[in-house]
Amino acid sequence: MSAAALLTAAALVLAGCTVPTAEGVDGRTGENFQVREPAGPALVLDSTDPAELALTASQAFFHASPVAVLASADDDDARSTAAATGAAVTAPVLLTDGGVSDSNVVAELSRLGVSSVVVIGDDEAVAEAGAATGDADVVGFDPGALSAAAEAAASAGRAASGGDKKKGEAKVEMPTADRLDATSVDGLRADIPDVADPVLLQEVLVAVDPKLGQEAAIGTALAAGAVPVEVPGGSVAGSPETVETIRTLKPLGVVGIGGGFGSADALGWQVGVATSGATLPNGSLRLFPGRYVSTSYAVPAGETDPAADAARAVDAASINGEVLGGTPLVTVLASLRSTEAGEDGDYVAEQPLETITPAVEAIRDAGQLVLLDIAPGNQPLVAQVDDLVPLLSRPGVGLSVHPEFRIAGNGADAGAVPVAELQAVVDRLAEIATSEGLPQVMLEVHQSTAASVVDREALQVPPQVAVVFTAAGPAAGQATTGGVWADVAGDLPAHTFLGWSAPSEVPADPTSIMPTEPLLGLVSAG
Repeated sequence: MSAAALLTAAALVLAGCTVPTAEGVDGRTGENFQVREPAGPALVLDSTDPAELALTASQAFFHASPVAVLASADDDDARSTAAATGAAVTAPVLLTDGGVSDSNVVAELSRLGVSSVVVIGDDEAVAEAGAATGDADVVGFDPGALSAAAEAAASAGRAASGGDKKKGEAKVEMPTADRLDATSVDGLRADIPDVADPVLLQEVLVAVDPKLGQEAAIGTALAAGAVPVEVPGGSVAGSPETVETIRTLKPLGVVGIGGGFGSADALGWQVGVATSGATLPNGSLRLFPGRYVSTSYAVPAGETDPAADAARAVDAASINGEVLGGTPLVTVLASLRSTEAGEDGDYVAEQPLETITPAVEAIRDAGQLVLLDIAPGNQPLVAQVDDLVPLLSRPGVGLSVHPEFRIAGNGADAGAVPVAELQAVVDRLAEIATSEGLPQVMLEVHQSTAASVVDREALQVPPQVAVVFTAAGPAAGQATTGGVWADVAGDLPAHTFLGWSAPSEVPADPTSIMPTEPLLGLVSAG
């Protein structure tokens, strides 16, 4: 994305919301000092260009500042020092020589009301930065101010990068103020406006998986008062330590710096579920990696005692889980196919919530996952989801669908659904998970042919949902045939998993009959 496009996008994000600010007053000049809470509960700054990333961080975190720090995007040492300097003197950090022009930098200095620019580098660096400093006073600050320990850490990070080819992959140390020589910082403070006791952000986290090039943006976040939390690989839900930290801090907002965090919605969900305390039965927030094993016996909705029926299914799933090496899972029939149109004309007999709820509760109380199985009629698959929200709002309860049994109507031919129809189900489950603070929700899609979801490869799967395409067996208790497996397993949409139907008679060594490529996420065992 170009610098102009990035600036426009950032302006739209920030201008579209009421952004509260925390104000302080410069003790010597009386200039306003303001930080801003980024719009919405979550925001992701993901530019891969260090200068663009630094600029959007300044726009996101600062409304005004009498001081800004400036360094060259091409100088690793200068970037690291600049980031720590911004944190030390409570100032945003900007970069030159990258994807942002000098005029863009000057415009940002003007927006902030900057009167003094701290330029990182020697006299030559200060002179080269002249065009980007505008009318502000310029104060030079040499990279030698980086403490010996910090320089060693920075050098180690550059060595780990293996050169420019892998530069973006190298981890860097958090650019905190204590990385600078304290005496040098005291000298710098004497040369710039004295920001007396600025009011900083409260209860805002900045989630980082620090990489080379992100230092300036992280330094700006720290300067504004955001609390840093390191998130390995950008996955909040994948790190128990990170989840516990967020659960303890209970932030009001979070900003992710770096492309590894995905969309703002995805990051917001991860933080929301970490804060809610809801988990899957095994204590995790994500379903995969792992394997789940169900019994081919689905809990009938019409039983006199659905809880007792569910208990029998729980026992069967536990046995299958031990034999096939996976976490037990039970299917509950939430609707049945009907030969009659019924009052709503959809050829589906939905089961009352009061009938299936005792079964769901019994399965969850036993520490097992639940899939609510819905039969397709002539309406879009998502039509039945809203009625099931009271159950889908519980952690560990997912959905199972059968597109190949779809009756023609409402944009679908008999025996297949367009990918948009399945996408609507995925998106609705993601909305429920986000709004209810739920861990990842499973959606199982039964298929005897990949063609039962038209244009299946176009499915977009958000992190809130784990989609499993289960290659169906020809009949209950029979294993998936090789042809069906090859068809369903081929050209899977990104971020999806595979399921397979096992036979009733499982050999002592089940690995001898189960496919190994691609890896199985779910086994339906008879």
